Amino acid sequence: MNNDYFFVKTEYRIEKINFNDILYVEGMKDYLQIHGKNKKTMTLQNFKTLLNYLPLDDFVRVHKSYVVSVKKIEKVERKNISIGDIKIPIGETYREYFFHLLKSRDLIL
Repeated sequence: MNNDYFFVKTEYRIEKINFNDILYVEGMKDYLQIHGKNKKTMTLQNFKTLLNYLPLDDFVRVHKSYVVSVKKIEKVERKNISIGDIKIPIGETYREYFFHLLKSRDLIL
């Protein structure tokens, strides 16, 4: 896919989501809340479907309930990622892959 956006159903409309605007995605039971720079969008999706749309170079799953934009990460402390004032946990299942990804992309000095 060569687009820099996708569309999601939310309430009674379909909204355009730009990849560059996504800070992180939070799983909430049967819903996903897409946290953007200026808005939050709730959609009835699952992570598996969403991950098929997101560019894997820019997004990584770090917890059973979170996918983050690698470009938006401001710092990593022990078991948390900070994006702005938000702290996102790094799950044990995803920890090794997450740090391997950062190292393999030469993002850690």
